[in-house]
Amino acid sequence: MLTNQPRTLAWEPLDSEHVQACPRVPYLTVRGILENAGKGKWLVYIQQKAKHDCCRKPDNLDIDAWYSNAEQRDKGTPDIYKFYCKVCEGHPDAGGERGYCHVMFCVGGTHPLGILQGINARPDLFDIRPKWSAR
Repeated sequence: MLTNQPRTLAWEPLDSEHVQACPRVPYLTVRGILENAGKGKWLVYIQQKAKHDCCRKPDNLDIDAWYSNAEQRDKGTPDIYKFYCKVCEGHPDAGGERGYCHVMFCVGGTHPLGILQGINARPDLFDIRPKWSAR
């Protein structure tokens, strides 16, 4: 095993500027928030690309959100979303293929024409980034 391998799926390097924006929760509890923000495509992507069947099932997934740096935190816009397969996470000794963490990025921002035309006119011009809190 390499010495620089992450010890957990939530591992961040010591020099990382990432700041957690939203706590880790079961995917199904925030599915509506994600889909309303137009980010339901993430699950479709994971279901198409995941190497393990367990990673394709929404009830096996957890998600959390991160700010990539303090500037994003100050804007209040998370730009990194991590999906964790609870089944894979429970098998860290199964080798390098297990313990996947699927990371989705939000890049860019709201297009100026979207602001001028209003969200109902051109929702594709808005980069809505979902947020949630723990209860």
